[in-house]
Amino acid sequence: MKVFISYGSAADQVTALRLQALAGVNGLTVFVPPAYTREGSTPLIDPQSAQKLSEAEILLGVVGSGLTEACRQELNTGIRLHKTTIVMADPVLAPQLQPFFGPNLVVIDPANPDRAELDIVQHLKAMDAEQSAKKDLLALGTLALGLLIFAPSD
Repeated sequence: MKVFISYGSAADQVTALRLQALAGVNGLTVFVPPAYTREGSTPLIDPQSAQKLSEAEILLGVVGSGLTEACRQELNTGIRLHKTTIVMADPVLAPQLQPFFGPNLVVIDPANPDRAELDIVQHLKAMDAEQSAKKDLLALGTLALGLLIFAPSD
């Protein structure tokens, strides 16, 4: 299964890369756009990312500390392409993301992990995706939750 992980800011890239490593060990093919794609307000998705996004079956957004233009474009493109999508967001950012990503948004609150896990499961139940895709997304979501819970706080 091919997964594209879009991330909101340079700080979120660490979580995205850790998810990529963990997913790769579990047999998933995962692409995380390079850091230079998050610099400035690039008007278009870079060609490599556009290709990987079109090939992906699943789009996972990691928005923990901010939403860059590149991430917004990747997520909107994935939704337009009808990719199975989950945008995982910090509770502080969720209100500003809700109007744009609506049913694809799952709030990941490290202070309330049981609620976050339940939200991921509820989101997956509502999705029209194959069972294997749902299992893979649940695994990725759970891994992301674990990474956020155990991440060092500033």
